[in-house]
Amino acid sequence: MKPRAFVVHRDPWHKGEHSMKIADRELQFAIPHDVFSTLRIDEGTILLLKHLPESPPAKVLDLGCGYGALGLPVAALHPKSKVKLVDRDLLAVEWARRNAVKNDLQGVEVEGSLGFDQVEDRDYDWILCNVPARIGKPFMVHLFKEGARRLNRGGELRVIVIRDLVPVIREISRETGMELKECAVGPRHSVFSLSAPEEANHALDEEVSGLYLRDMVQVSGIEFERPFDLGGDDPKRLKSSLPLLLDALPRQEIPDRILCVRSGYGILPVLFKIKWPDSSILAFDRDLLGLKYGARNSERILGEGMVKFAGGWFFPETIPVTAEFDLIVIEISSSSGMAVAAEELSAALARTSKGGRVLGVCLDKVWREWIQPLIRREGLPARALASREGFTVFSAENRD
Repeated sequence: MKPRAFVVHRDPWHKGEHSMKIADRELQFAIPHDVFSTLRIDEGTILLLKHLPESPPAKVLDLGCGYGALGLPVAALHPKSKVKLVDRDLLAVEWARRNAVKNDLQGVEVEGSLGFDQVEDRDYDWILCNVPARIGKPFMVHLFKEGARRLNRGGELRVIVIRDLVPVIREISRETGMELKECAVGPRHSVFSLSAPEEANHALDEEVSGLYLRDMVQVSGIEFERPFDLGGDDPKRLKSSLPLLLDALPRQEIPDRILCVRSGYGILPVLFKIKWPDSSILAFDRDLLGLKYGARNSERILGEGMVKFAGGWFFPETIPVTAEFDLIVIEISSSSGMAVAAEELSAALARTSKGGRVLGVCLDKVWREWIQPLIRREGLPARALASREGFTVFSAENRD
């Protein structure tokens, strides 16, 4: 018999609601935890909405759409236009799709894409982007070059950047010869535009995931490629959290099937495969950049096909309840909220085989304020294994 499901929030990701007045409409946005601009609609987005290109568009691309705060107002302003929203974060994609339905916006398509990977069309009138602050210069160059290739004659690419990136944009303009015009300035942001080139160049670009490469990091003697702008990878994780988790791995039994949740750029699934070469390992993440680099690192270190990778906006909604694992490893996200942590632990226990276990790591504060009360309230068969340098690793077993 499987452990019973916890009583959790019916929509554990839901954080709140924002609204925006656009033309004669009031748009409503449902906001999830742990995406960009949850406290309020970003002022850079608002600045860009006030300085859109003048010519009415027939086709628009919002690159890096988040929960839809830029692309959906554009769709409301231009109801006859086709508007495509893409983001590499599949949680943001899910909420942008929900918000399009919530506001009854027609002609809107929402899809997961790492940059332009899933954007096949090359006939956009507008391409809009709120550029992430930590994306790195190489990808920014690619954004302008590849964006220009996808514009109709007379089309325009417009981006909003924080003030710290303005010198980088000007440097890119000088180095590449692209005419990047600063067309609006706010207290903390600037809007830049790039017009479609006179001569269209629709040649396909080469594989671009390497443009995200930040540096190499070493864990347990293995070097991993680390990309720019991947959340949840601060120095404390590399220095303290991951070593604590690795020290707590089973020493005697060899798990046959392993699920690694929040696999990032592949550190844990690769190390698990090295430790247990005969085990079947599935790595899950919601960020397409993490999945891309997880696969890159796995193939480079282990060889092709040694670890399987799966993406989705939430693993309890993506990994079938009938799938069973002997070991499920979860790094609990403090930014996702207590309800998400409870739902994840419930789903993990429901997917463990008899005698299997869930191994989790979290901040000490999360252990005290979230996990321990959950253990007491639900009778969860869990216990702390070790605490060190601000983190706690814990185990929950399926004894049925």
